[in-house]
Amino acid sequence: MTNVPSTGPVVPPPPVWDARPVDTAVRYGGFWIRTVAAIIDGIILLVAGTIVSRFIVPPPVHPAEPQFKTLGEVYGYMNAVIAATTPTQMVIFWAALYWVYFAFQEASPAQATLGKRALGLRVSSVEGGRLDLAKATLRTWPMYLPAAALLIGAGISYVVYLLALISCLVVAFSSRKQGLHDRWAGAVVTRNA
Repeated sequence: MTNVPSTGPVVPPPPVWDARPVDTAVRYGGFWIRTVAAIIDGIILLVAGTIVSRFIVPPPVHPAEPQFKTLGEVYGYMNAVIAATTPTQMVIFWAALYWVYFAFQEASPAQATLGKRALGLRVSSVEGGRLDLAKATLRTWPMYLPAAALLIGAGISYVVYLLALISCLVVAFSSRKQGLHDRWAGAVVTRNA
């Protein structure tokens, strides 16, 4: 018989109380939850932008109300009101505000806008890393480019808006819930479990 030194009784390791199966499946942020996040972001931007624009952009000047005699005068008046309420400075202000809000927050360590954070969404590269500002800018073009296209003309702006809408609708039909803008930037939107 061999003498084995006794070290005492063998004690099993303590139990792990929060043991859960590891979920390796990635949950992507789908169309509807991203839509709700965009609505939250839109409300935040509307309130903040309206307040800030009062100090930066001069208030629009509306033409005096004429007495309309023909339909052409009504049309001319409406064009004058639209031109007075959407001056170049206002278009630049709103396009820049949307770009700064979306691109800088999604390239930040938080990797999400306030609306996305409220719903547990995060924007990252396909590999899981953080987007740089250039990729975040490319990813968020549907938010700011339609407004910026107004500087070229309303017709171009409508075309850009339609392309942005199509890019966002693709999210609903993609297996990884990526819009065209997400694919171009190499990004995905994921959900917390």
